[in-house]
Amino acid sequence: MEALLAVLPTVNAILISVSGVLILLGIRAIRRGEQDRHRRAMLTATGLAALFFVLYLTRVALGGLTSFNGPAALRPVYLAVLFSHLTLAIVQVPLVLVTLYQGLRGLFPRHRRLGRVTWPIWVYVSATGVLVYGLLRFPYAS
Repeated sequence: MEALLAVLPTVNAILISVSGVLILLGIRAIRRGEQDRHRRAMLTATGLAALFFVLYLTRVALGGLTSFNGPAALRPVYLAVLFSHLTLAIVQVPLVLVTLYQGLRGLFPRHRRLGRVTWPIWVYVSATGVLVYGLLRFPYAS
């Protein structure tokens, strides 16, 4: 169990990183008119994000939250990044679900309008999630 708890943060960072990259690739695909590639990228990104969420909740349930043990001068930066990450992650969930629903139902004008708001938030949440991981895992000098 301890080995699983030790590896889950890294697995989660990889999952959310790949999810964010796939969002960017999906945006590029739709701008090029490649609807099938866009759909595959976005659905895969959504699946990876859902897997991330399940594994994150599993890790927290089994191992608790991780404390920031870095230098005191870096703590305000960590907290600001964490706050923006958590706030937008909460906002992101309904946005992604509605955007996904609209796309799958063929409601493309609505999908496009909401997607323009959703994708930058998703990419920001992905990037700041990896940053939070790095700030928690960086081997600070004692």
